[in-house]
Amino acid sequence: MHSISAFATLRRALVPAFLLLGASFGYATVQDEGAVATSETAVELPPASELVDDPKQQELIELGRTSFMGERHMEVITGHFPKRLTGSPGLERAQGWLLMVFEDFGLVARKEEWGSVPVGFERDLSSGRIVAPEERDLVFTTPCWSPGTVDAVRGPALIEPATLEELQERSAEFEGAWMLRNPDVGRADRAKFAEAYVEIGVAGTLQPGARDGRIVTGGSMRVDWDDLPTLVRVTVTYEDFASLRDQVEEGTAVELEFDVRNQFLHGPIPQYNVITEIEGSEFPDEFVIVQGHMDAWDGAQGACDNGTGMATTMEAARLIMEAGIVPRRTIRFVFYTGEEQGLLGSRGYVERHIDELERVSIVLNHDNGTNYLKGIAATEAMLEDFEHVFAPIQRLDPTRPFEIRQVPGLRPGPSDHAPFVEAGVPAFHWDQSNAGYRRLHHTQHDTLAEVNHDDQRHSSLVVALAAVRFANLDHLVDRSYMREPDPRRMGVFLGGDSGTVLERVVDGGRAAEAGWKTGDRILTIDGVAITERAEVVAELQKGGPKKVVVLEREGEEVETTLDYSDDPLEVERKAWRERAEAAASEEESASPSDG
Repeated sequence: MHSISAFATLRRALVPAFLLLGASFGYATVQDEGAVATSETAVELPPASELVDDPKQQELIELGRTSFMGERHMEVITGHFPKRLTGSPGLERAQGWLLMVFEDFGLVARKEEWGSVPVGFERDLSSGRIVAPEERDLVFTTPCWSPGTVDAVRGPALIEPATLEELQERSAEFEGAWMLRNPDVGRADRAKFAEAYVEIGVAGTLQPGARDGRIVTGGSMRVDWDDLPTLVRVTVTYEDFASLRDQVEEGTAVELEFDVRNQFLHGPIPQYNVITEIEGSEFPDEFVIVQGHMDAWDGAQGACDNGTGMATTMEAARLIMEAGIVPRRTIRFVFYTGEEQGLLGSRGYVERHIDELERVSIVLNHDNGTNYLKGIAATEAMLEDFEHVFAPIQRLDPTRPFEIRQVPGLRPGPSDHAPFVEAGVPAFHWDQSNAGYRRLHHTQHDTLAEVNHDDQRHSSLVVALAAVRFANLDHLVDRSYMREPDPRRMGVFLGGDSGTVLERVVDGGRAAEAGWKTGDRILTIDGVAITERAEVVAELQKGGPKKVVVLEREGEEVETTLDYSDDPLEVERKAWRERAEAAASEEESASPSDG
């Protein structure tokens, strides 16, 4: 067994962060092994010997249940490296720590460049408050790659006018003011308002967060060092914004002060993924990839997006090494950056490793928060292998069931498994409950306090055991009929109570070509009545490439046609439909008759 000194890992890794960040450093007790107290110690779990025959996998299960370092991983990730934006020094420091952690695990890790960020960005501690009529601190954020203030900037809160003409006429009174954004200003005029604000010399703008209290942090790294933005843009809670607006409208003199410490960093700045692996004994050039992204929007601590996925990947590697398992195939652990900016790190990995892709058996991606891993999708061709791999996992913990969900094919999604699926590699995003995740996703609430460490412990073991069992299969995962073709899309945003009203029609989309307009309601598709959004999606995928759609427009019915005849995917979609219909027919004929 490879013995790991947890204290050595934390001491060596954290001292640089301690010096750089001025953070307090200390752990009351550190144990390498032994039982880990959880809130569920009373739950009777089946012994490892009843779950698997292999002694090493039995040891892995026992370690996963009794020796858990994932909580410490999360404490370090969120406490010492909370600002892990792509292109930031905080992310670079976190990668240095990760390299040292793996060294203590007995693994050789490396950084692999995938590209660069044209301009880096880092934010320091900032403050915002109401100065008058009463003093009160504000919860707020600013977009990444947006400017800060020079020291604290104090000024009156004023409501921006609805037109550019009025803004220019009253420009003198707006100099030095914090402008409350007016919802009546159209999208097309927003850029012109921003240009005018810079010329006038306003202090900055304020806009409200979501109605449910969330403040979402985002931003675009597409900035030019020679033409950096200069307008300070602040987002406060919806409640605070509404209160400020009401006071200003009532004639109260409101004064605000913001000290925003945002810094641009001269680029281009090279960006890296971190990679380590446990080499396979029989098929070292074939791979099982376990992965998560380590970058995060910097509005909070990046705990559940994606410190949790980062920690389970780390812990899976540690458990496999501690158990002394030498897999038949190489298990590679990858930590991407640039995920939040468009899956940049994983796309770079796929491009760099294009010659290996045919030898990648499976990719397991964790990026959906802290709730336990409860299942995975599988195509018909994969089902037998998945049932074998996940048989012990389905019995690991009766309080955390695991389901294999059969699907007709795989589709890319909004995380780092997508570039692999697009390249024809079996890649999967674990099924998890989304309960509570929307509140945390990219918001001020994404902190260590929201992490469920018991679920993290279980998920780490699921990842580790699945990786080992996929790596030990006699063959690669079957890719037959793996990727389902992309669905037909209309080029609209749907809304309304039923989800059938056009809130926006995208220029150049099929709906725009068919003459659809904002406010139209979808009534029927190919004669089938539509009452909700799900029916729109379902009926759109059926039948031939021309879809007859009846809309309600200003009380009248309008017949239109969405024509997909020139879409090259139509041939593939037809083949998939015919295959599904044949399978359904075969299943029906094989079923016993009612008689």
